[in-house]
Amino acid sequence: MRIRVGLLGYGWVNRTVWAPRLRAHPRTTVAAVYDPGAPPGTGRLCGSLGEFFANGLDLVVVGTPNRTHVELACAALDRRIPVVVEKPLCLGEDELQMLSARARERETGVLVSRCAIRRPDVRRLAASLPAGPLSVEASWLRADGTPRPGSWFTSRAEAGGGALLDLGWHLADAALGLLGYPRPVAVEAELTGAGTTPPPAAGWRADPVSGPGVVDVELDGTLRARFEGGSELVLRAAWRSESTVDATRLAVAQGDRGWELTTTFGFSPNRVTGPELVLSTVDGVERIPVPHEIGAEYDAQLAAMVDFADARLDWAAELEETAAVVALLDAAYRAADRPLAAVR
Repeated sequence: MRIRVGLLGYGWVNRTVWAPRLRAHPRTTVAAVYDPGAPPGTGRLCGSLGEFFANGLDLVVVGTPNRTHVELACAALDRRIPVVVEKPLCLGEDELQMLSARARERETGVLVSRCAIRRPDVRRLAASLPAGPLSVEASWLRADGTPRPGSWFTSRAEAGGGALLDLGWHLADAALGLLGYPRPVAVEAELTGAGTTPPPAAGWRADPVSGPGVVDVELDGTLRARFEGGSELVLRAAWRSESTVDATRLAVAQGDRGWELTTTFGFSPNRVTGPELVLSTVDGVERIPVPHEIGAEYDAQLAAMVDFADARLDWAAELEETAAVVALLDAAYRAADRPLAAVR
């Protein structure tokens, strides 16, 4: 029996990542789409939210501006339809508690899309690490890939945050996974670049070209955290940076040993040539082979979504891990005096 999936929002991620995969998968079909801004001719396009939910849906995928995630997820939960939300799941711990409570009340699951932890190279790194406190440096630096100024991505009122939330969510999920999802005991953060109006440069996203627009979120953000158990994390995410390619780096240290993964998360064509994982010790350097297939993490996420719809995935356990990501980013934005849920 096919899983009938509804897409709330038809922007870049639902249109180019999830819709093609859902249509190609033998167990899933796109049964409904709701987005007032979708172009005419979009398949299964509904004229209202009520019409959307009247399609006998088994699963809903929310890919809309960040500020709407919790409201739309709750609308699905109230109809007892399992829901997958694009990152960020929510804006702060208060919203997470509300969403978790609604899921428990309705006895219906809610997930956030967690592609970073499903990457084969990240999984290979995780499998190489010892137990015990670790120091992690995580970064995702775009050479020049700011979303279109004036779009919801660059509006604090719609997005809640900028690069540290957009790219940093993936980094935080991956880095905290390496550490066992501890809770922070101290967090500092720096956010820079808000108020500038750079031209759009993430052309691979097919953002429409336009003139200057509002950018009141950070283009570059760094957080530093210490955790229960002694682990430490420095995390930086930037839409514009000194890097010449779009590069993601996860470096882990314990004593005289170090593990460093260099790769590129996502779909940018301006990427490193391939993932490289290196183990360094006092005896030398060892290069560890890692698999490489662009988009494999999204295929793995879709497999998890199918399991979720079939009630074969422990969504409550995944939500507990996601809570650590929310706590870290919530604390970071508060530390920078830019709390995520402050603008409504």
